[in-house]
Amino acid sequence: MLRSNSHLLASFGALMSIVQISFSRGNDIIEPGQISKEHIAGPLTDHFLQWLKKNGYADDDFAYAHMGTQASFGGKFLDNDKLNHYPVIFIHGNSDGAMNANYAAANPSDEGWSASISEFLQNGYTSAELYAVTYGDRELKNSLHRTMDCETVIRLRRFVTAVLAYTNSSYVDIVSHSMGVSFARRLIKGGHLIEPSEESATKVNSVEGEVARFNECYIGEPIHHKIHTFIGIAGANYGMCFCSSEETEKAIPACGKRNGFWPGSCNAIDDHLSECLSPNIDAALKCGADHQYSSFLKNLNKDSIKEAKFIVSMWSDGDEIIGKTNLAWGRKTSLIPQSDKHVGLKDSLFGSMKKKDEAKITPKNYYLIIRLIGRLIQRDKRSVDFEYPH
Repeated sequence: MLRSNSHLLASFGALMSIVQISFSRGNDIIEPGQISKEHIAGPLTDHFLQWLKKNGYADDDFAYAHMGTQASFGGKFLDNDKLNHYPVIFIHGNSDGAMNANYAAANPSDEGWSASISEFLQNGYTSAELYAVTYGDRELKNSLHRTMDCETVIRLRRFVTAVLAYTNSSYVDIVSHSMGVSFARRLIKGGHLIEPSEESATKVNSVEGEVARFNECYIGEPIHHKIHTFIGIAGANYGMCFCSSEETEKAIPACGKRNGFWPGSCNAIDDHLSECLSPNIDAALKCGADHQYSSFLKNLNKDSIKEAKFIVSMWSDGDEIIGKTNLAWGRKTSLIPQSDKHVGLKDSLFGSMKKKDEAKITPKNYYLIIRLIGRLIQRDKRSVDFEYPH
C-alpha cells in the first residue's frame, strides 16, 4: 500500500533532535573517538573492476589508478556478497577526491569521503554498498578554472548507472558536496548540456558582438526514479556571491555566466559581495522578476524533475566558501528546490565546508547528521513508499 512521505519527515525530525545530545543504536552507543578513517582504503575492488571491464566501462577508468589507491572506493569481494542497504554513492566537491589523499593534511580541501565511509562501515554498511569516484586533478590551485562540463557530468553519470547495474539495486542514495551537488543534480536530471568549446573558451565572456562557439552533449534520460535519498551539502544552487561582480565573472571560469557559479549582478551599486550576501529584502528586489544568473544553475532549478524521493539540503551560515549568510540575492543558495528537509546551522559549526573530514567527530559536526540520515534511510526505506511524480 502506498503511503505519504509524512512518516519519513516525522522520523527525520525526531532523529534530528538527537543531534544535540548523542547517537545510539540499541545498546551500542557510538562515541566520536571511535570514528577512524586511517584504515579505510581504496581502490575499487577487483570484483567490481572485472565487472566494469566485462560490461563496457573499462575506458571510463573509474579507479583513476594514476592518482593512487585513494582515488576510488567500493565493490563486492565475492559474487555472493549480499546487499542489505541501498548503495550510497559519494560525489565530492571542487579540488577534492574520493578518499583522503596522503597529502591531505597540507590541503584541507583534499580530504575525500574517508571519514564518512568509515561512519557507514561502523554502522553496518559494507564496501559493496559504498561507492566513491574521483573527477578532476585534486589540485586546489586549479579550482577557479573548473566549470560544470560535459566530460565530468557524463563520467559521474556513467559511474552511477554502473553502480545501479552492478548491484542490481532498485535505488541508490547519493551524498554530494559543494560543486558535486551541481554535478549530481545534472546527471540525475539528464537532458542536454551546453559548454564552451576549448578553442573558444576565452571568448565566452568577451565583449558583446563576438561570437563564441559551444559544444552540446546529451547526458541521457532522467534517472530520478532510481535515486531514493539525495543529500546536498553546501551546494551553490543559485550561485556564489564571490562571483557576483562582472569583473570576477569575466576573470574566473568557475564564476562564469554559462557553466559557472555566477549569481547575477542585480544592479549592485557599491559592494557586489556585501549586497549579494545581504539578508535585506532589497537584495532580492534588485534582481527583478527575471533574475539572470548562471545558465547551468538556472536550467537545473527551473527543471521540475525532483532529483530523488527524499531530498535533504545541508549548509552552515558560517561557511567561508559559500558566504556567511548562505544567501545569493535573497535566496539560500544551498537549498535545493523541492527539498523535503533542510539542515541549516547558524553558528559557524562547520566553519569552511571544505574542511569536512576532521578526524575528531563531535555532535556539532555534520557527520553526525549524516549518520542520523543514514540510520533513517536504513530504518524507513523498506517500510515507506509513496507516490512519486514521473
